Amino acid sequence: MKRTLAAALAVAFAAPLAAQNDIDTVCDERFSNATLRSRCASVAQAVDAAQPQLGILMAGGNPTLGTASTGGVRLGLLPRVSAGARVNVVFARLPDIREENTSEGEMALDQFSVPAPAIGGNVSIGVFPGISLAPMIGGFGAIDLLGSATILPVSLAGVEGLEKNPVSWGGGARVGLLRESFITPGVSVSVMYRKMGELQFGDVCEGDELPVAADPNGRTCSSSEGDFGEISFGLTNLSARAAVSKRLLGFGLTAGVGYDKFDTDANLAFRGPRPLQVAPQTIYRLDDVAVDNDRWSAFGNASFTLLVGSIVAEAGWMQGQEPIRGFPERSDFDPRRGTFFGSIGARLSL
Repeated sequence: MKRTLAAALAVAFAAPLAAQNDIDTVCDERFSNATLRSRCASVAQAVDAAQPQLGILMAGGNPTLGTASTGGVRLGLLPRVSAGARVNVVFARLPDIREENTSEGEMALDQFSVPAPAIGGNVSIGVFPGISLAPMIGGFGAIDLLGSATILPVSLAGVEGLEKNPVSWGGGARVGLLRESFITPGVSVSVMYRKMGELQFGDVCEGDELPVAADPNGRTCSSSEGDFGEISFGLTNLSARAAVSKRLLGFGLTAGVGYDKFDTDANLAFRGPRPLQVAPQTIYRLDDVAVDNDRWSAFGNASFTLLVGSIVAEAGWMQGQEPIRGFPERSDFDPRRGTFFGSIGARLSL
């Protein structure tokens, strides 16, 4: 009886995991036809590439622009508060799923590139001042609470096929190892969790869709108008940062490294091959495909502080990753290349 119950529980827990599509294998599992697998992998690569780039766009590098020092408290009672506004930019690249390139008899996708913007605000509130290790050396174990809100106005880029302007919210904490003083730099580590709304790129069918009885994966589109591929997804981001900063005569420098984990349930679609222009177009949709990526990044800040306000510029780089299984090698897009990102903003500390 115990063995039967254990086996039943194992099946119950394993079934959802087995049913969950994975971006790296879903095309192989869903399609036996080599042409459909290749077309599917091309669109799947677009999701896998766009996810971390949009993630770093909303996260940026330094969670508090221009400093790595914790705030602590003022007068032993009132918390120190730092608030800032920033504009993030990522030089995003992904396969251009709007139109297929069939030169030389083989399908490949060109590279789509766009400087994607994000507008956001950040706040940090000191809740624990930390421990003083020696005169002018303090802040060990200090804790700040962090919050962020960001909108990605991607429609402002004027790119056909980009829809919606997703919003992200986030919260976390920063722990100080050293508070910045006249003789010591500020050193801290931080962790934040963010969640972004849905973004869509491409539209495979501008007409009505009907299921195809002979093909459970296929649907017939009543219109010949539409993009080669379509993707839509939101994402969650868990980011960790370690940074060091120092100011001198109002000028400050900050350097840091980051690690981000991104998770997405994506929907993707693509058009099947059409040998005759008059034939109905068959499209294929895959829903709730699991996409997860992790990336390392590095960033630097330069700031100028006058009284309680600072103006800050940031530049950073995030690593690339190997292509997913089946992605055509002839594509102009290379997922192994890293991504550059940057920010400009202002911060007020009280």
